[in-house]
Amino acid sequence: MRLVPDDLAAPRTMRECSDPVLIVADALRYFAGHFREPEALSSTARSLGVSDDCLDFSFDQIRGMTPAEALQEHRLNKLFTSLTDQPRQGLSQAIQACGLARTADVVPLFEQTFGIEMPLFLLTCRRAADDRQFRRAHPEPQALVLQP
Repeated sequence: MRLVPDDLAAPRTMRECSDPVLIVADALRYFAGHFREPEALSSTARSLGVSDDCLDFSFDQIRGMTPAEALQEHRLNKLFTSLTDQPRQGLSQAIQACGLARTADVVPLFEQTFGIEMPLFLLTCRRAADDRQFRRAHPEPQALVLQP
């Protein structure tokens, strides 16, 4: 059996667009692994072996949105999780780590998507982190009771 190097192998054939559910599931897995990359959207269809039209059709049929909207939603959810887990990290740093663009553009999208203003969200996350830290330091039940 002779092995052909990858760069000499025949190009991958395109998958049929007969299973939009599977294509969307594969695309969402691809987003999960590549959301930080600026070219994640443009490389998705090629990586899945489908046409751009097939990817667009599949997302429209299954999720009622475009692949770009789905990737943006994934990135915003990653930002939400990142800020919840580490609320004292820099906002710009967190936004860039999630593959999103400029802070000025992302904050209104975040607020519209999650229905909370960014300053209030960060304050709430920081207070929750402080409460968790206090609870770890004071596990006894009476530490939870406020004294008059």
